[in-house]
Amino acid sequence: MTKPLPGPLKLIRIFLLLALISGLCQHTFSQSTKFGNSYINLSKKTTGGTVQNGDTLEIRTCYYFPSGYNSNAIYFVRYVDNVPTKTIFASDSLRLITNEGLTYKRWTPASDTDPGTYDPISAAGRYNVRINMGRSATNPTSNSKNIVGAATVFTGGASQDKPRVGGGNTLITTSFKVKVTGNIGDTVILGAGQLLYKLTNRSTAADVVMKAIQYQILISSNDPICPNAIGKNFVGEAGGSFDSGKVQNRATGPSYPILNYTYLNNISSTQSVGDGTYAILNNLSPWASTNQNAEKKNNCVTSTAGSPPPIASCANRMFTGHWDIMGDHTGSNNATGNPPVANGTKGGYMLIVNADYATSEAYRQDISGLCPNTTYEFSLWVKNICTNCGVDSSGNQTWNPGVLPNLSFSIDDLDRYTSGPVDTLGWEKKGFLFKTGASQSSITISIRNNASGGGGNDWAIDDIALVTCSPNLNLVPSGNQNVCSNSQVDISSTVTSFFNNYTFYRFERSVDNGATWTVPGSGTGTPASVSNGYEYTAQLAPFIADSAHNMNQYRFIVASSVANLSNSACAYTASTKIFVTTSNCVVLNMNDSSSRIRRTANRDNETKIERVINPFSDKLSFDIISVKKGPVLITIVDSYGSVVRRVRSNVSRGFNRFILQGWDHVSKGTYFLRIDLGNESFNRILIKIN
Repeated sequence: MTKPLPGPLKLIRIFLLLALISGLCQHTFSQSTKFGNSYINLSKKTTGGTVQNGDTLEIRTCYYFPSGYNSNAIYFVRYVDNVPTKTIFASDSLRLITNEGLTYKRWTPASDTDPGTYDPISAAGRYNVRINMGRSATNPTSNSKNIVGAATVFTGGASQDKPRVGGGNTLITTSFKVKVTGNIGDTVILGAGQLLYKLTNRSTAADVVMKAIQYQILISSNDPICPNAIGKNFVGEAGGSFDSGKVQNRATGPSYPILNYTYLNNISSTQSVGDGTYAILNNLSPWASTNQNAEKKNNCVTSTAGSPPPIASCANRMFTGHWDIMGDHTGSNNATGNPPVANGTKGGYMLIVNADYATSEAYRQDISGLCPNTTYEFSLWVKNICTNCGVDSSGNQTWNPGVLPNLSFSIDDLDRYTSGPVDTLGWEKKGFLFKTGASQSSITISIRNNASGGGGNDWAIDDIALVTCSPNLNLVPSGNQNVCSNSQVDISSTVTSFFNNYTFYRFERSVDNGATWTVPGSGTGTPASVSNGYEYTAQLAPFIADSAHNMNQYRFIVASSVANLSNSACAYTASTKIFVTTSNCVVLNMNDSSSRIRRTANRDNETKIERVINPFSDKLSFDIISVKKGPVLITIVDSYGSVVRRVRSNVSRGFNRFILQGWDHVSKGTYFLRIDLGNESFNRILIKIN
């Protein structure tokens, strides 16, 4: 931020193992001019999200000229572009806009007297969109790159054109809108936009050409971030938190420096975080003040004198009255974050960037070691740190927030998500979900800033994460389980996940306290949609407990592919240990109307499942002897783990008979009965016959 203005259009090029900010004006054309291109998803402008069919995108290019560039003028200035693929032009949308996205000039798309036109045909040498620039610009005769109608733009002096940013610099931003027509899985490719001008007022002089980047955007479903993203964080810098310390400035810079920026480790009352610099701090106040309610411009009443100044003074804020006084975000999970800490008190660090006039890619990193066919969340917490940094089209301060951050997240150079504008409401979590390919274990991730600059665009970033959305495993029985000798043992696991790709499973058994394992059962589940995601139950073939099973260990492993089952970093496990006992157990024999049934009973008062008619044909019946009344969930799954029937009912204390009719249409084969009653679960293997 250049005093007294709060930071004009900014170049933010953040590193980080998944760091942040960057953007719109992507390239430095020479040592004095900068330019770039971006898009804003107007349909997701409030909350952010993916690009979907029907969304409206605003296509922007920005061009920065320092005050007095080329002796105060450039000549024959015109802009041409094509409508992106998988989109259609939105009528009446040709504009020049300010750095905050406000309309400065507006033209009709028709080929009339104004200097803007839209042509639906883009043959060789022709473009869909053309805008002639300069005060005396007139309509073009065709949507080619010729100079007809193009005029002079004044970059300085008494006749300087607008919009302007701090220091009398000129920022030109073109804009038109399109509507997305593609479907999920399609790719939107931006047009090959160009700004052309000449350095002399001669029509035969060579053109200076600034070419936009043809960014690619994946059209995808707007999935929410999963609620249980846990596991290994692939981000460095102390897990994306930037560590903590008792001094305000972290001495060392980030592991991946921001290119062409200066890292400052001495922020104080005499050293500000100026344009093109960045720092890692635990408090944004240049005096390490902890008074978050200190005065700010344009309402500085208390004197700024003193070392330190009075606690209410504007001098406690960066640039004598602008930036927030705040702490980091680590350890909190809300917009408030942590309060600032005084020097000598340990506090978490955060990355602070004051971007330059033109933004660029903030972060790009190759990441390996990922699990194939696995869903990941990439996210970060970002905060707009200036509520009064805005400037108008003449470069005068408005005391409004000004330019709001807006980020694009890309994987392998394919845009997946935009954050929407980051307002001054506090810390905001921004992120998206993506799934690796069937054999993919590495990606390249990058972040750009879609917003222009000028006044505002000052940022704090913390808690960057690349983590998995893990499944929940409910193994029954769990922990250490005592079973009676000669009784049937049923082991099953219910898999619940935010996504439906954790379908590969296997049961493993160890007879030597976990030294070696065998595989008594494996398969592929078929998840069914439930309220909290997807769910299926996997069942190990029942067995009769005997001395050979005493102190056996069993574990259940699930993964998103067969290969991942053998990769501890990509699989999820639940385990149990079986103890076979003969104490306090008695074997009872009884006759019923079909073949003799052997059952086991515990002398203690306990719930039992009895008289299961098995095999069964057109109806399934069984008894529940319950020690208490309450709700019961009865689930029957097939040998593939698919739920065939689910019944919710209630039981009374004592004897309860259940008869489930309507099995004529069900194929013969092996099925599994699971009964959930309170905190107890019972499992039986069933045989269906014709």
